[in-house]
Amino acid sequence: MINAAIVGLGRWGQGLVESASGSDRIRFAAGVTRTVSKAEAFCAARGIALGDDYGAVLADDAIDAVVLATPHTLHFGQIVAAAEAGKHVFCEKPFTLTRKSAQEAVDACLAAGLTVGLGHNRRFMANMIEAKRMIDGGELGTLLHVETNFSANLAPMAAGAWRNSRDESPAGGMTSLGIHAVDALIHLCGPVAEADARSKRRAVDLDFDDTTCALLDFENGMTGYLGSMAAGGRLWFVRVFGDRGWVELRGTEQLVVCDADGNQKVLETPAGNSLGAELEAFAAAAEGGEPYPITPNQIVHGVAVLEAIVASAESDERVKIV
Repeated sequence: MINAAIVGLGRWGQGLVESASGSDRIRFAAGVTRTVSKAEAFCAARGIALGDDYGAVLADDAIDAVVLATPHTLHFGQIVAAAEAGKHVFCEKPFTLTRKSAQEAVDACLAAGLTVGLGHNRRFMANMIEAKRMIDGGELGTLLHVETNFSANLAPMAAGAWRNSRDESPAGGMTSLGIHAVDALIHLCGPVAEADARSKRRAVDLDFDDTTCALLDFENGMTGYLGSMAAGGRLWFVRVFGDRGWVELRGTEQLVVCDADGNQKVLETPAGNSLGAELEAFAAAAEGGEPYPITPNQIVHGVAVLEAIVASAESDERVKIV
């Protein structure tokens, strides 16, 4: 059993705690948040010792790991501090905001012999697992192209909150939404080589953009498109095309498969407790079990793709990913 501290107890941090309720692999024994009064009742009801001092948690020998659900710009310093204190680290996406800082943070954890996990719960959903099996098994044939979009109305959540900042949310919804799509592309299709992106603010009264898109080239020769709107209705899909057909993750609970003759079938794939699944996978790895499925190289590469999309959107030029 891993004794963890949840750092950041906003909506998402509380969701992570709830997802691990009843787990026999990880329990949240402590919590850290900037405004203690906002999380007192939540933590008291769950037996979580709450404070506002991250350093005190890192100094607590009873804590094995930290789970970070904090503003993106804080991640790097918090990860390195945890590694120096000998704590395993699970960090919500995006891991950091630059490839260089991501590599340094990963290296700090690995050098200390610690497990580092990244929060991408969609990897643990049934439709993602089945799509990965089909692709790796060659059922789509030669992979040609991939299209994905993750959009949602972020304005109500971001207004007056830390996300309403270009520092925290460069390229619009990429750090809240599009980064999930980036991880799905890496997981299903492999490393990305180049990005050509655009990002604009057209409708929302916020400090960040609401319309972001990118054309991508993959190292294996595939092409791709990624879109993310921070306004309007919620949408999540990933469609991978091969010369033998295509497969589409449609929302979180369906997988649509189409063969080369146009015959389609829809598979119902309940999403399950994907947040709990990723935390249990992290805890198992921290206790010496199977490695966490998002590899250190993939953690760093995901940030590199994000950084390239942001740079391309700012320059209106194609950016190579290193």
